[in-house]
Amino acid sequence: MSKETEKCIHFLKEKYELDISMYDNSFLEKGIRSRMAAFACETTDNYLDQLAMVPNELSELLNQLTNSYSEFFRNPLTFAYLEQIILPALIAQKVKNNEKEIRIWSAACASGQESYSLAILCDELIVSTKANISFRIFATDISPDELSNAQKGIYQPASLGKVTFKRIRSYFTKHTETYSIVPRLREYIDFSIFDLLTVSGTCPPTSIYGNFDLIFCSNLLFYYGPEYRKRILDKTGHCLANGGYLATGETEREIVKGSGFREVFINSCIFQKK
Repeated sequence: MSKETEKCIHFLKEKYELDISMYDNSFLEKGIRSRMAAFACETTDNYLDQLAMVPNELSELLNQLTNSYSEFFRNPLTFAYLEQIILPALIAQKVKNNEKEIRIWSAACASGQESYSLAILCDELIVSTKANISFRIFATDISPDELSNAQKGIYQPASLGKVTFKRIRSYFTKHTETYSIVPRLREYIDFSIFDLLTVSGTCPPTSIYGNFDLIFCSNLLFYYGPEYRKRILDKTGHCLANGGYLATGETEREIVKGSGFREVFINSCIFQKK
């Protein structure tokens, strides 16, 4: 870690009692440099002066470090494996064992696109197979604002780029400038605040006991340092049902494979505990 980054960490801890040391070094340095460029600051000291004086700059920096970008069906290959192999197998297993519910955790769900994508897949497959089961998705995030947007389920047309026309007709209501998720799909999802980095609590309180068949924790791990990556993977791994699956982002495959998980299909970003 550079001395300049250490200086920023110390400044935020001393002045605002904020600890940003959990972030991956390269990600942290990139975020700070981006905010320095916004003020044309040539040195870290110049930027820290701006950080202290400009009222909204702390929020801007934190927003830079908590990137919450998401989209529907973000990784098409992962969702293809889920649609064609993983979820049909889970449904068949539930029916065979006379179990009535598929349990999914959408961790760090941002504004809900991932959670609704999973709900669409589950709804389609259960309807097409006529299986006598249901599903429940527990969607969590640390940001109240993101969760509020997710609960509203209102999206710009640009965010639906990977959604088929058939799914748009079935699961969205078109308004003048936006699309909204149909109410019946929202009924399958519980949105709640949950901090993946907390040392207390291993699963969302609303889920009561975890035991998830599938956990989606995508495009999050690479933001954090090794200690915090391990904490997240330990927590999600503990919450998986026997034989359950963990889905991550493409850039996180090597991180997960080195942490006691095996990838079930090559390049799928879908894992099971070894």
